[in-house]
Amino acid sequence: MSELALPPKLAQRLAELPDRLRSHVQRVRAIARELAEAHGIDADLSELTAAAHDVARHLPGRHLLEEAGRLGLLVNAVETHAPVLLHGPVGAAWLRREGEVTDPALLEGVRWHTTASPDLAPVGRVVFLADKIDPQKSGMYPFLEEVRREAFSDLSAGLLAFLDGALKLHVDRGNAVHGMSISTRNSLIMARAC
Repeated sequence: MSELALPPKLAQRLAELPDRLRSHVQRVRAIARELAEAHGIDADLSELTAAAHDVARHLPGRHLLEEAGRLGLLVNAVETHAPVLLHGPVGAAWLRREGEVTDPALLEGVRWHTTASPDLAPVGRVVFLADKIDPQKSGMYPFLEEVRREAFSDLSAGLLAFLDGALKLHVDRGNAVHGMSISTRNSLIMARAC
């Protein structure tokens, strides 16, 4: 892990997270730096985005819904059904409001690290994938080794491998799928066909 200095408010937010979540953030920071370096993407910005990605993940679902309303965020039916999907948008809104971190790629990366987005910048793609390939998530996603291989070879291929696997899991389990994930997958497939 690098010795990247964190903005004070972000460092304080991270210090207040439960141990399990702090450990996850540390792993994602290291993976994001490694992945960014492999692709020639700003490693410091990628690590900082990874450090910030789960600042609101500790909130229970009803609190995420309340906070999203307080912040004026639009909430769709899937997010109402599965409020955990709001921790990225809420976290990005907190960071934007606090004003310590203002880089649009960082804020976008935090915002979309759970569902992805068709226009996600390279830093956001790095953090999305770093979050997903945390080795502690292998029980949730049995296809992670393939995603990891693809991610270090090509970010778009890694995104598509994850979204394909996750979509199949959600469909098999009868779960709703966030529309932005579907849009991102479609965008990746269409870009590949060109």
